[in-house]
Amino acid sequence: MEQDDAAFNATTARLLRREALRRVAEELNSTSGPGLESVLGRISAEVTAEALEKHTVKDGETTPEPPAAPRQSHPSKP
Repeated sequence: MEQDDAAFNATTARLLRREALRRVAEELNSTSGPGLESVLGRISAEVTAEALEKHTVKDGETTPEPPAAPRQSHPSKP
C-alpha cells in the first residue's frame, strides 16, 4: 500500500510541476491570449506608475491634473 502511495505522490507531483510550467510558459508567450493579456497588463501598470510619478511632488502633494480630453461624439444613426 505504501509503495502505491509513493508512486501516486511522485506521479501527482510530476504532473503538477508540468502543469505549472505550462501555465507560466503560456503567460510569457505574447502570442497566446493569456500571454498577451499579461504583457498588456504589465505595460499598463508601468505607464500608470510613470504617470503617477510625474504628477506627484516629492513632499507627497499632487499637482493639479490636466483637464480631461473632450469626448468625441459619434454621429447618431437615423
